[in-house]
Amino acid sequence: MKKLIVLSSFLSVMVSGFAQEAANSKIQAGLSLTSGLNFITPGTKVIESNGVGSNLGVGIALHYSFTPTIGFSTGLIFDFETLKYRSSASDSLYYLYDDAKISTKKDYVNDGGTLNSTDAVLYRMTSRTQKPLYLTIPTMLLFRTKFIGYFRYFGKFGVKNSFLLTNKINDTGANLESIDPNSTALSMENSNMQNTKRNLALYKGFVGISGGVEWNFTGTTSLVAELGYYYGFVNINRGDALGSDSDKNKTIFTKFDNASPSDFQSLDTRQNQLVLKVSILF
Repeated sequence: MKKLIVLSSFLSVMVSGFAQEAANSKIQAGLSLTSGLNFITPGTKVIESNGVGSNLGVGIALHYSFTPTIGFSTGLIFDFETLKYRSSASDSLYYLYDDAKISTKKDYVNDGGTLNSTDAVLYRMTSRTQKPLYLTIPTMLLFRTKFIGYFRYFGKFGVKNSFLLTNKINDTGANLESIDPNSTALSMENSNMQNTKRNLALYKGFVGISGGVEWNFTGTTSLVAELGYYYGFVNINRGDALGSDSDKNKTIFTKFDNASPSDFQSLDTRQNQLVLKVSILF
């Protein structure tokens, strides 16, 4: 009986010691893995959402404590994302391309409004899946309880900043026989289209809130799980270019004037995310 009491007392002291050691640590750093769902909300009538996209993120997480219960959460995360949309029922979306390169207006329309390249193929797009890679830096305030045994609970609020690194596009639609929207169409998938960073803005930002639990399972090492919702507050697509020709960086158009493309579109969309994140911190 005495041995049981001594052992119980020893374990209690050890648990309290581990929890106190982790609680007193100013900095926690480690690896993180995120998985989530992407939802887009078009701000233009020419496109509409085509289902739920995905997010997979890998990187490092960093927590800095101002006090035992208030801190700052950041890190560096590589986000591999999927975004999906399609043309609306009332609009046809077109672009010109050469091999795997989608052309901008600047690439194929000269000052007189005629095409620069005779090799360009006209494509009518019905749906698009984008696969961008972002470098994400979260900047979140961290509010947490003191340890209750091995566990403490927390909430976060702040901004998540993402910077575009690469972007691949997969389109479904049809090639047209000539630079004429009324010409014969042949169904075609355009996969892994390149030179498409101009389609997305270099920066996108989210305001987010999350909550979760931290399990201090040994020494100062903790396993952290959290669920968060992030609301996009900027257009994730490129908008008008600066200068006299605001359309020069745009690729998609909806009309033809005298056999030349016109009515270039900036596909204004906002993105929201539901994300599950698991981290191991030391």
